[in-house]
Amino acid sequence: MDFHPVVWGLDIGHTSIKAVKLARTGDSVSVLGYSIEPIPSGENVDRDTAVVSALQSLSQREELGSTPVITALSGRQIFARTINIPLINEKKLDKMVELEARQQIPGNFDEVRWGYHKSPSIDQSSYDVALFAVRNEIIDDLVGKAKQVGLNLVGISVTSLAIYNYVQYDQDFSNDETVIILDVGAENTDLVVYRGESMWMRNLGVSGSDITRAFQKKFRVSFEEAEQLKCQVAESRQAEKIFKVIEGSLGELVSDVQRSLGFYKSSNPDTTFESMVVSGNTFRLPNLNQYIADRLGYAIITLVETERIKINPGLDRDHFLEDLQSLGAAVGLGLQGVGYGKANVNLLPSSLRIQSILRAKRWAAVAVLLILPLAFIINYQIEKSYLEANWGLIQRIHRGVQENQRNEAASLAIIERIPAITREAMGYANYAAHIGTLQAVEQGIFRMIQDLVQSEMELPWAESNVVEGGHPHLAPVYFHSLEIPNQTPSGVDAFQPLARPRQVVVAFRVPDGINQLEMNQRILQRLSDLRVTPTMWRAAHPGTGAAMPATDELPRLFGNVMGLHIRREPDHYFFMDPLRRDPATGEPAPEAERVQRRDVLTHTLTFRCDLAPIAELPALGGG
Repeated sequence: MDFHPVVWGLDIGHTSIKAVKLARTGDSVSVLGYSIEPIPSGENVDRDTAVVSALQSLSQREELGSTPVITALSGRQIFARTINIPLINEKKLDKMVELEARQQIPGNFDEVRWGYHKSPSIDQSSYDVALFAVRNEIIDDLVGKAKQVGLNLVGISVTSLAIYNYVQYDQDFSNDETVIILDVGAENTDLVVYRGESMWMRNLGVSGSDITRAFQKKFRVSFEEAEQLKCQVAESRQAEKIFKVIEGSLGELVSDVQRSLGFYKSSNPDTTFESMVVSGNTFRLPNLNQYIADRLGYAIITLVETERIKINPGLDRDHFLEDLQSLGAAVGLGLQGVGYGKANVNLLPSSLRIQSILRAKRWAAVAVLLILPLAFIINYQIEKSYLEANWGLIQRIHRGVQENQRNEAASLAIIERIPAITREAMGYANYAAHIGTLQAVEQGIFRMIQDLVQSEMELPWAESNVVEGGHPHLAPVYFHSLEIPNQTPSGVDAFQPLARPRQVVVAFRVPDGINQLEMNQRILQRLSDLRVTPTMWRAAHPGTGAAMPATDELPRLFGNVMGLHIRREPDHYFFMDPLRRDPATGEPAPEAERVQRRDVLTHTLTFRCDLAPIAELPALGGG
């Protein structure tokens, strides 16, 4: 890609946009500015609108203007795969990689943007090629957001390459040392291993949001409240206890890392690992670095200082270094933009790159217009020098036009396929019916328990039922578990007659103090009254034109419902006390300390519900 003297690197994450402005002067790179813009979130917040709003605020505050911007897509938005190809002539390399890409990238190859980064294998006998591909609509969506805000977007890379570019350029490691990078973002985790010029990467399944969801589940709060609680753990005097809440998710992360590094070592048996660079706000959690170090056996290195990159004197150095842990990808994108990125994948469509070049070269066109009136008195050699200076630009534009023509031909070919695709798509018109049984059971049971709780209202429990004191309001009955067997219906439709009745086992819990026998009878009656969904009814009457019955006249979902057993069992929950205060100061306690575990005795009510065979439902007919 083209390089620029000044560029903004934008890492658009799940919860915030990290932006770093870099400048290249001679052989040195400096940080001119940076910003972290939060992205609004919540149940009623549209993600696309929130991202555009955050970009707009960032652009206005930092005056991005026409400064070149390079951003990245995360691992879960892209297809990534590493392949190995033999050492061949550089002129033939692109063609061979494209042939491999057509085999490796799933789906229609003409409907994706793709790129690659090659590096020599550890033994220097072949190339390790990292392939990246992303659907055109994802690129178009990102480009559309940039245009809406007015950004001068010049490149789209990949977050794993960005964090690699930063660590490889700035952090001080010898060429014969194998370096591990673990970057944990909100929705994506990248593992990168490199030594010298060789590089290997993998996307892992556990991310920062999984840790947040562990808080959400334990403390029964919203995702946003759980995220805030996670950020406040370091300030809490109960940090060690709260840390145990997320040990399950952290164990999965460590296992993913161990499996991936084991795979890498199987291909490179002489490799030894000594240290791991960690990046991302997740590693601000207290005790996390030690936890990772103890289980992996590597020295953990956090991003607390720049080694080669300078920090502009006008920038608050301490503030920048405090945030550096979450800025690695943004800095890496900036390094790619100023020409110091080891990996230079750019997924931005070539037509948009040409537009960027033309904007940068607009002065040349103006100069030509000023010179035309003097054409007859300008020396031939001067005129020739202008032509030569612009010849390279003309050639690049010509190549871009040729690529656009190829894209247009591919688009026409796709348009010609639309009738056939339409016919094929019609075969999926009844797809929703094939998942109706599962949805009907889940929706029916959850709606039933919600209606039951609302009808019973809330009940304050006696203090004797709570181990640690207090009596918050609890629901008189709540959902415990649901077991749904695999559905393998006969015939061509998911709602044709089942070979035999299928049993659903569902359990609810009733806190001690509630009449469990009376509640058992109420639940039994409500389960018996559940009806099939309109989707199921329509699937059983394809093309008949029959009018669908009223909701309360639809056939019953379960042919038989019976109680299996009632067992007395302990349970617990976490209660957030909004009035809790610090006993020493009398001030409101930190949010993390307001969370209390409460133990309560319950009765578990378990029911068996037989799904009615469709053939036996009179409203649906036989078959």
